[in-house]
Amino acid sequence: MGNFTFKMPDIGEGVVEAEITAWHVSVGDTVSEEDPIADAMTDKATIELTSPVDGIITALGCEAGDMLAVGAALATFTVEGETEDEMPLPVELAKDNRAEEKSKAPSPSKPETKPSKSAKSAKFVKSAKSAKPPKSKRNRRSGDLRKPLASPAVRKRAREAGLNLADATPTGASGQVTHIDLDRLEDTLQPLEGETRIKVIGLRRVIAERMQASKRHIPHFTYVDEVDVTDLESLRARANENASEDKPKLTVLPFIIRALGLTLLDWPQFNARYMDEQGFVSQFTALNLGLATMTDKGLIVPVIKDAGRKSIWQLARDIARLSEAARSNTLSPEDLTGASTTLTSLGPLGGIVTTPVINRPEVAIFGPNKIRDKLELREGELTMRRVMNVSISCDHRVIDGYDAAAMMQDLKRLLEEPERMFF
Repeated sequence: MGNFTFKMPDIGEGVVEAEITAWHVSVGDTVSEEDPIADAMTDKATIELTSPVDGIITALGCEAGDMLAVGAALATFTVEGETEDEMPLPVELAKDNRAEEKSKAPSPSKPETKPSKSAKSAKFVKSAKSAKPPKSKRNRRSGDLRKPLASPAVRKRAREAGLNLADATPTGASGQVTHIDLDRLEDTLQPLEGETRIKVIGLRRVIAERMQASKRHIPHFTYVDEVDVTDLESLRARANENASEDKPKLTVLPFIIRALGLTLLDWPQFNARYMDEQGFVSQFTALNLGLATMTDKGLIVPVIKDAGRKSIWQLARDIARLSEAARSNTLSPEDLTGASTTLTSLGPLGGIVTTPVINRPEVAIFGPNKIRDKLELREGELTMRRVMNVSISCDHRVIDGYDAAAMMQDLKRLLEEPERMFF
C-alpha cells in the first residue's frame, strides 16, 4: 500500500489556477480510474477532472469554491503497490497555505511534473460545459502572493476554527495577524439567528465579479423612450397565422432584433467595444448580439452571430436554440464569444423601466420592457394602444446622450412602422 497525490493538472492556454466548483468524491470513498473527481472552472471552460488511479480518497486539497493553483495537491489516494514518494497535503494546510501554493506553482510553460506524469494527468482532464469567467485575482484582498504573517499559536487556532488567515485584517506591529484579528474575523463570520449563508461560487461568482468590474470601470447613463407597438403586434399576429416548421411562431423579440440590426448600420458607435486599457474603440459592421438569458444557475449571454442579416424566422430559431442550450448547459464556446453589443429582456416580467448593466468591454446594452395597454387621446377620441418602453444603457466615456436619443428615435420609427423593416 502507498500514497498517491493527484496534483492539479496543467490545463493549458495560460491557465495557472482554477476554481473547484464541485467535488464528486469525499474522504473515504473508493474510486476507480477515470471516475469523476471534481469540476474545475477556469477562465475558458468548466473542466471535469477524473481519477488517474484506483484507490481510496484520503485527503482533498480544498473546499468547493476555492481556487487551486496548477501543481497544487488536488486529492490524495491510498493505492495498492508502491508509488512515487509524494506526501499527501492535509486539507487544513491546503486552506491555510493556498496563497503560498500559488507562488510556488509552476508556470504553464515550465511544468513541474515529468513528461510521463503530465501525459497521464492530461488524460484525466475532460472539457465539459462552456464558461468564460474573468481571471481571478491572485490574492482577493491585496494581490500579494506572500503567506500571511502570524505566530504558530495564531496559525493553529485559525486551522482549528477553519479560518483563512488571508481573510483577516492584520493589526500587528509588523503586519502580522493577531488573536484580536481572529476575534474580529470570527465575529464577521458568525451567522446570526435565522440566517442562512450560501457560498458564492461558480457562475454566480463570475456574474458578481463581472458586474462589479463593469460598474467600477464604466460611467453608465440610461436613456428610456416609449414605443407604440400596436402595428407591430398586428403584423406579428398575422405572421403567426401561417406558422410552420420553417416559419416558427414569433415573439416580439425577433422584430426588435431585426430593427436593431438595421438601425445600428447608421450608428456603429453602439455596436462596439471600448478597449480602455489599450486606448481604442472597436466598431463592427456585423451585429453579433449577446442575448442575456436567465437559467437556474444564473445569467448567461449566448451570442446570435450576424443577427443583422437574418430573417425574423432565422432569428426566432436562433433564439430558441440558444435559450434551450443555455438552460441545459450545452452551449459551445463559439456560442458564448464574440458579442459586439447585448440585448436583455425579461419578457412579460420586464417592468416599465430597466437600467441594465453593460457587458464590459461593450459600450451599450438594450433593454426592451413589457408591452402594456395604454389609453390615448387621438383627434379628440380615446383609443387603446399597445406600448412598450425601451431602455438603453451607454458608456458615457465614448457615447454622448444626444447620440443615444437620436439613435433611439431611429429604432423607434422602425418599430412603430414595422413594414419599413422589410422594404
